[in-house]
Amino acid sequence: MGVRFAGIADVRRFVLVTVGVGMCLGSLSLFMVAFAERHAQLAAVAWAEAALAAGSAVGGLTYGAVSWRLKLESRLPLLATGLALSLAAAGFAPDIGVLSVLGGIAGLFLAPALTTAYMLADEAAAAGAKTQASAWVNTAFNTGSAAGSAYAGLLIERLALVACFAIGALPPVLGALAGHPPTPHRPPQGT
Repeated sequence: MGVRFAGIADVRRFVLVTVGVGMCLGSLSLFMVAFAERHAQLAAVAWAEAALAAGSAVGGLTYGAVSWRLKLESRLPLLATGLALSLAAAGFAPDIGVLSVLGGIAGLFLAPALTTAYMLADEAAAAGAKTQASAWVNTAFNTGSAAGSAYAGLLIERLALVACFAIGALPPVLGALAGHPPTPHRPPQGT
């Protein structure tokens, strides 16, 4: 039995963005460990991870408290892009303290992006298929996270960390571009 959605484009949009967000998070965790190891502060990676989690909690609570005018379909790509930009910026951190701050900033986008993806899935699913729609989001995020961890391990061995962080930022941006709602075609106005 398949999931019944309003349209396949609905599914593709939020699933692609969610895969990108998962890839970003999966790679970020390993990049943080590599960063801390290269700065001879491996134990301090816990602070960077804690900052990411705290940022995600604050972002999620703040996101839920705001009355948004921007539609869900437009919010998800923007949130994914914010996550990507903060990940790319983390590659330029001079020390673990700055990395932790940037990890916290990245976290501000994480919970809102996932929340928005779940809300989109709920909207797109037909009655009786809401649980399956949520499972699509969860599966997309977990698959992306696993893939992000896998390619992060390969990148760390071959590239400078700045490049690793930049490449790690690409999946959510690409997902955001692929998942951005299409602009409705408007016929030309009069002559």
